[in-house]
Amino acid sequence: MVLSGFVICHSVYQKREKFNSINFAFKRYLRLFPVYIVCVVISYVFNIFNNITQPNLFDWFKILTISEMIPLNTLHPSIPFEPIGISYTISAELWVGIIIFPIFVTLLDKFTHLIFPVLILVILYCLIVLNQTSINYMDAHHRLYNLFIDYAIIRCLLEYSLGILTYLIFIKINFKPNNFIISFFQLFIILLFSMTYLKLNYNRNNEFIAPFLFAIFIYLLSFKTGIIYKITSNNFAKFLGDISYSIYLIHPIWINICSKYFHLHTTKGINIVIYIFCILTSAYIIYQFVDKPCLQLLRYKNNT
Repeated sequence: MVLSGFVICHSVYQKREKFNSINFAFKRYLRLFPVYIVCVVISYVFNIFNNITQPNLFDWFKILTISEMIPLNTLHPSIPFEPIGISYTISAELWVGIIIFPIFVTLLDKFTHLIFPVLILVILYCLIVLNQTSINYMDAHHRLYNLFIDYAIIRCLLEYSLGILTYLIFIKINFKPNNFIISFFQLFIILLFSMTYLKLNYNRNNEFIAPFLFAIFIYLLSFKTGIIYKITSNNFAKFLGDISYSIYLIHPIWINICSKYFHLHTTKGINIVIYIFCILTSAYIIYQFVDKPCLQLLRYKNNT
């Protein structure tokens, strides 16, 4: 979501003079919906044979409008095929983005001096809320902050704001370190990630650090130099980037299928290879026949 905030901010900033809130909301929905609904159908077919709780009409409304983070209909707080438990993040990205980016454009046009203070205050508020009151820190999965606000909204607001702030810092500060310095800090951030999270006894109590490390890492990669940028500037990395949205939505389905039907729930090497092969293959098919044509259509509409 930090990366989404950065990339969407770049797009909005470049076209801010022609920005239209309704058009922006419609295009965001069209961008997210096709892959999402395909994975919903796949999840539903898989779960037909597992005696899941059947959805009611309001469940279907939330699914089709990508509104799972709406804190209503508490009888079905987590719809098992939407797709399997993670689409609340897509819902948060859609609806928080529809709200925050029109506000961002308004601040750019009329209250430019307030952008940085507002973003910093929002980030601090969200960080305090998630770190002190969320029962599982950044694991905001279908949990309510209060009667009307889901933790997913707060988490997305934090990470979108970090992405926007990172982009603004990148374009406002006219300073480009040399290749050695960029390389050093890119490797240093990866080292921090490894030291913080690659632990067998990891208990999630420092997850709030991750969005800030991601923001710094994205900032460093934005200079288009450095050892990590050069290593990942190849066709395979582009391939992974193209299918990344499909990977995100399809991977929980394969976790369930592999563990239930193929007993691939251990960390043996062959199991990991099979799992990764299934994910990459299915994600590529979804990208090629669903995501890519829709992206081309959106780009065509943007250019006409």
